[in-house]
Amino acid sequence: MEKILYTGLNYPQVKEFCGDMVMAPYFCMGFSMLSLITEEGCITVNEGDTILKDEKGRFYVEG
Repeated sequence: MEKILYTGLNYPQVKEFCGDMVMAPYFCMGFSMLSLITEEGCITVNEGDTILKDEKGRFYVEG
């Protein structure tokens, strides 16, 4: 299992890790978040969340 922490400032690294499964970050009430496409649908990734990728390339988020 691979993982990356989304800090709100590392979108280029997250984009490299997730490829086309991640959408550009947006800002709301002073926080950065982004959207990630998973098997469960499109989910929000907040600053401080960890994005996990399993051996089959599926993504999960731990808050």
